[in-house]
Amino acid sequence: MEPDDRSDEPENTTDPHRGYGDRGYGDRGYDAEDLLAALGDAAEDRAGETEPPACRLVEISLTVNGDEILQDVKLDIPAHACTVIMGPSGSGKSTLLKTAAGLLVPDTGYVEILGTNPNHATDRELERLRARNGFVFQDDALWQNLSLLQNLTLPVRYHRHDLASDSVTERINGLVGELGAPRRLELRPANVSAGERKIISFVRAIVGDPELLFLDEPTTSVDGEHADLMIRKLRELKERNVTLVAVTHNARIASQLADYVVVLKAGRILRFGSLHEISRSNEPEVGRILTDVLSETATYDGDILELLDPETNTYLT
Repeated sequence: MEPDDRSDEPENTTDPHRGYGDRGYGDRGYDAEDLLAALGDAAEDRAGETEPPACRLVEISLTVNGDEILQDVKLDIPAHACTVIMGPSGSGKSTLLKTAAGLLVPDTGYVEILGTNPNHATDRELERLRARNGFVFQDDALWQNLSLLQNLTLPVRYHRHDLASDSVTERINGLVGELGAPRRLELRPANVSAGERKIISFVRAIVGDPELLFLDEPTTSVDGEHADLMIRKLRELKERNVTLVAVTHNARIASQLADYVVVLKAGRILRFGSLHEISRSNEPEVGRILTDVLSETATYDGDILELLDPETNTYLT
């Protein structure tokens, strides 16, 4: 599926996350539909130029234990842009992300990643492909029998033979300091918090300078301060033309980073287009899904509400 170029009439539609004290959206008189419309305004000018996609999914179907998780998925993920996958729980978001990354093999159809079909690639082609992308897993997926440092160094040394050991160590130390990861890297994953493990997983995914970065709920279990640092880093990566593909309920990622949105329901793509187009969709089902997904937290982030404040227009400038 290519980005939807239909220009729907503006209609109010949503977006929330991280609480910020007593300033719930109800206190300001805004509802979820107002917020979706505001996010669309913020992203109107961010969509990237047309060029070959970073990932192409062609007629993908995938069944697990007799349940059809993905059904006839056709999707071109734009390069050098941020695409966010949204949908209700159980809609197949993580499965779609892992399939797009080549981590799951579909029953039918095929995937191309950076122009390569991983299922038809030689070992050398596959190694080169893996060196060009990173993946942040929802459950962090760290090796429990290795130290944090070993978790960080092993993948990059396996896939990036061109990087000297000193260079890898220097880069790890820089990212650990920048993102507030645990300083005691000799510890094993079981000895640090879930949020710290998630930060280490994030560092592991970006330490090799990927061209393409997949993220499955990257800020889950991470406190607000460290989530801010992660989002800041993602913004920096995007400015360097790294392609981002994320499953997230974090409204700040949607408002600050998303160029395109995939709306998924029951394993099928309901709609795909720019954030501006999706936020102004006149399709009730699309608006209902986004409202439900983005309203899973009780309050909206203060900087999201600023989008609605004509005095600031923080992300409209």
